[in-house]
Amino acid sequence: MDYIHEPKLTKGKAFYDHRGVFVPLSLTSHLTWIQSNISVNPKRLTLRGLHFQLPPFAQSKLIKVIDGGIIDFVVDLRKRSDKYLDVQMFDMEPGDELYVPREFAHGFLTTKDNTIIQYLVDNTYEPKSEGSIVWTKFLPLLQKFNKLPDFSVHDITINDKDLVTKNFND
Repeated sequence: MDYIHEPKLTKGKAFYDHRGVFVPLSLTSHLTWIQSNISVNPKRLTLRGLHFQLPPFAQSKLIKVIDGGIIDFVVDLRKRSDKYLDVQMFDMEPGDELYVPREFAHGFLTTKDNTIIQYLVDNTYEPKSEGSIVWTKFLPLLQKFNKLPDFSVHDITINDKDLVTKNFND
């Protein structure tokens, strides 16, 4: 399979019954996933990101919504690209998967309480290589979020480290 250079959303399926939910994860990829992470978000309007890893520790990610819902967003950090700093947003529900290539910053905002996200990465995490961009640098994100019912910036649950830009100079 050829390397995928752009984010790619795949609408998936979640199977519900009286026992709960079953959500299969697609692993058809050229990549070797080396770590699986689970993000449990009790509150609607929890914001995580924008995060990235600098080379040689850059990571591709496969994001999967297990339960709940998110607005997932990615920013192209490839300086050689004509899409440099473009923002793409994806409304994701249970079963949906988003492939995020290396050299993209990634984040999401939960749209429902008790949202659970699984994501796979293809490279080792290195704290010194970690980067972040404060989401408010990108007007399209605020415009999208403002369309949510009962949205207020003051209601966002966010980690202090996501309020600081790190390893990004543009």
